[in-house]
Amino acid sequence: MFIDSHCHLNYKDYADDLSDVIKRAKEKNVDTCIVPGSSIETSKKAVELALRYPGTLYASVGCHPYEVMKYPDLKELENIIDNNTDVVVAIGECGLDYHPYEGFDAVGKKMEQKMLFEEHLLLALKYDLPVIIHCRDAFDEIFSVIDTLPKNPKGVFHCFTGGLSDVREIVKRDMYVGFDGNITYNKHLSMIIPEIPLERILLETDSPYLTPLPHRGTRNEPKYIPLIAQKISQLQAIPIATVEEQTTKHVQSLFHLL
Repeated sequence: MFIDSHCHLNYKDYADDLSDVIKRAKEKNVDTCIVPGSSIETSKKAVELALRYPGTLYASVGCHPYEVMKYPDLKELENIIDNNTDVVVAIGECGLDYHPYEGFDAVGKKMEQKMLFEEHLLLALKYDLPVIIHCRDAFDEIFSVIDTLPKNPKGVFHCFTGGLSDVREIVKRDMYVGFDGNITYNKHLSMIIPEIPLERILLETDSPYLTPLPHRGTRNEPKYIPLIAQKISQLQAIPIATVEEQTTKHVQSLFHLL
């Protein structure tokens, strides 16, 4: 069994054929998916889907760092968690992102992003949930925020694009790295994956984004998780069955799906 540890099935991209998407995933042995929120609204949608597909979909609730433009009230997330403890398995995605996006200059909102990220981390500690971290060009700042906490939360650096020095810092904090379809065409990731311990790796698609080769340019789906596993298998020179078994165990352990 494979698990897609990060797919946005709560986005409108799947509004017309979600049941078929899930069916196709199961045909490829991807039996479970974690659906993260990136705003209050998509967090609510993630929970709605998890309740609709129990045992197949699970929800994570959180706000992407660019949501700081509206600075969401995370008490709403607490209400969602309190009322849906059976299906909410994580906090996120949340974090820091200093790239401009859709005209928003994130660099000018560094302090606000850090404050919002810290609020998410404190929620993770309060509810004893792992955190799904979004990080672009901000690894040092991410680590500095984490290290101000009274306790280090568990979690995963989703869609990892950093370097081996960042991996070492992540491992030091007992966290995971998530890899997506871009490993099938990104030379930097192909170079570092052989050096990363398999016991620290999770598989994810980040659907509808980052579709792996040979399907790049089309909408991504959880059914492509085996292609990501196959690439890791090739790069680390280990059987794909080992990648499947170990990464599934990691997700089950981190998100308490056992």
